[in-house]
Amino acid sequence: MLSRVALERGSFAVLMAAVASVSAGLPLEAQDAPAEKIGVFNADRVLAESAPGQQALALFNQLRDQRVGELQVQQDEINTIQQQAVTSIPGSVEAAQLQRQLEDRLVLFERLQQDVQQELGQRQNELTLGITEMVAEIIDTLGQEEGYTLIFNALQSGLVFVAEALDLTDEIILRVNAMSAPDPA
Repeated sequence: MLSRVALERGSFAVLMAAVASVSAGLPLEAQDAPAEKIGVFNADRVLAESAPGQQALALFNQLRDQRVGELQVQQDEINTIQQQAVTSIPGSVEAAQLQRQLEDRLVLFERLQQDVQQELGQRQNELTLGITEMVAEIIDTLGQEEGYTLIFNALQSGLVFVAEALDLTDEIILRVNAMSAPDPA
């Protein structure tokens, strides 16, 4: 398909030269081309180690612990009803009532679990949105100031090895902390 596109554009000779160059192990561009500057960063480390990231995680963990506590209370009530159902006389009115009560509680518990998961996901997004936007701005500025051609998020890039010299995470954390520090007035 690529050759058909190249032919249609009248650049078959250019395509063949590129294929020959790659086959011979030669670079596609001239030797005097400027060196490409590449960097990577670890977004999870930025979130975990920066001051605003730590604040966001603390708020999220507080909410999560509260909501998990609420779920645990519901689970304890379900367990109590289950124990009562086990000790009731099979086939009795009390056993039937306990079974219905247990089924109702289980349905409510599943709904609560889904609500909690949705709420926690939404809250996590809200708490990290500002940091994510700040990091994007810092990366853009850093890229322009330092002349980077590419900056990858190491976690999403598919990279399996990166030389430590290319890691910009510490610099990004410093800049996030500097941007989020209160102005001394």
